[in-house]
Amino acid sequence: MRTIKKTPARLIDGGRVTGFGAFEEPFKELNLEEADIFRMGGKRLRAAGRWRLKEWQHYGVVHPRHYFGMVIFDAKFMTVSFIYHYDREGGGMQEHSRQATGGRAKIAENMWRGECSFTAKGYSLSFENRLEEGYHRVRAEAAQTKKLPSIGGDFRMLEDISRYQPLVVVSPFSPNRPLYTHKAACPVEGSMRVGDEVIELDPSRDVCLLDEQKAFYPYKSFWRWLCFGGFTPQGVLIAANLCHNIISNDEEFSENCYWVDGRIHLTGAARFGYSEADILGPWFINTTDGLVDVDFHPQGERAERIRVGPILSDFHQPFGLFRGSLGKGEDAVEVKDLFGLCEQHITRY
Repeated sequence: MRTIKKTPARLIDGGRVTGFGAFEEPFKELNLEEADIFRMGGKRLRAAGRWRLKEWQHYGVVHPRHYFGMVIFDAKFMTVSFIYHYDREGGGMQEHSRQATGGRAKIAENMWRGECSFTAKGYSLSFENRLEEGYHRVRAEAAQTKKLPSIGGDFRMLEDISRYQPLVVVSPFSPNRPLYTHKAACPVEGSMRVGDEVIELDPSRDVCLLDEQKAFYPYKSFWRWLCFGGFTPQGVLIAANLCHNIISNDEEFSENCYWVDGRIHLTGAARFGYSEADILGPWFINTTDGLVDVDFHPQGERAERIRVGPILSDFHQPFGLFRGSLGKGEDAVEVKDLFGLCEQHITRY
């Protein structure tokens, strides 16, 4: 049975991970660069450790007629950022994306107070992490091109952790090689813009999905991921986050959970059934304890393949509707056409 532990003051102490598992709140000192993951002749190789650390923050905004996804990703050897819009009624998708050499992106050390940013010609994306004040502010601006409308906005994800319990997990790739993630589904306020159209965000109706991750990924890795959220007809916010990756003991160490009205429920291991030859076909996803059982019906996807010599990132992020259930028996909650994402990502980096 997975339990939630009190969060230590620091993730790394004396070069060692202070604990693995699920925690009450995000770490205030996320000092991963101090992790003793590489040694030679008894000496720590801090530079080698920093090179292996992959970091990102991803926000997804779900509106009845629109979806916006955006990320700042620092892989150290390169940086990637994108902003995309999906028209849930018309079916069209527009994406602005940028790639740059390592060091171009700034990633916050923690979510309590810090900044993330990426800028390029005609493109700017910034995240102000203010968890201690109960929100994260996102500002985006991607200029119009010959083929794409401008996309911009300024919104706040209202992550009040006294009201909406976050998912905070540290999982082991090996005894001292951690994967840290913080995920949440919360109301959102502010506005987004596509061309001349302004989309107002209503916190009683609209949801923001947060995915923060910092991890010392091995050279070869993969993951399958699910995340969705929305309000029931009764006005209750429900959401889920499931992942199947290379963590060997995924019954004990995983980021698998669902939320009902702000309360988090940890689950067993996640299993994804779908055709890799037909990513946009139906997906069937459940947990080994039966607490989550959903079907996913893609409506489109964001995909990108980067290959430079031995480096590979093969990324598929279909988006669409989820149907099924969260919980069991009298506590079960129906999932009926809630919007969200799945992901298949194969990496060598």
